[in-house]
Amino acid sequence: MTQRSLQVQYFASARDAAGVHDDAFDFVDGESIAEFRLRLAARHPPLGRILRSCRLAQGDSFAREKDLMVPGAEIAVLPPVSGGAGAAIAPSRAQVVERVVAVGEATGLLETKGAGGICTFTGIVRDHSQGKQVAFLDYEAHVPLAEKELERIVAEAIALHGLVDARAIHRIGHLEIGEVAVDIAVSSAHRAESYEGCRHIIEELKKSVPIWKKETDTAGSSWVTPTP
Repeated sequence: MTQRSLQVQYFASARDAAGVHDDAFDFVDGESIAEFRLRLAARHPPLGRILRSCRLAQGDSFAREKDLMVPGAEIAVLPPVSGGAGAAIAPSRAQVVERVVAVGEATGLLETKGAGGICTFTGIVRDHSQGKQVAFLDYEAHVPLAEKELERIVAEAIALHGLVDARAIHRIGHLEIGEVAVDIAVSSAHRAESYEGCRHIIEELKKSVPIWKKETDTAGSSWVTPTP
């Protein structure tokens, strides 16, 4: 049996459950992702209670349960994403950034040749949630994987809805009330395609991009879990 070190990083509520930001495991030759989950749960029993709903990534790609562990790869433990009630971006059409995002920033990056319309969506931090007064939000992400997944969603929207172009920018870090969390813009020849393309990006982003939201309100701070 060949053993080498595996570096594991925990995100958002998975980090809270594990009680550590990262740790190391011995690499076991021939071990699958599914088998490695058992070792994670044994080391951190509180994490084991939510591990079934977490996804694992090796490097910058989501891992399948049957995949074998790769020696030297960085493993990320990713809880369910939060969900929710100038110059061109090259080569990517998607960005995950830790800086202020302006309303309409994505629109300024769009290719519009041949377009007859532009549709946009801007998500901002609101001051209330489920009857509680929100003070601020904190967003966390596995940035390389989040950008890769967001780029996939943008490309999918372009292909499915026949868009001319599409761009998406998501902010992470500490956000105050009224600040922009996500800015999306699409261009298309006709309005119907732009409506559907813009909706596709924000809805799919909420489902699968590894970005998590911690909400601080009158009851304290907690990670926002996705709505079933």
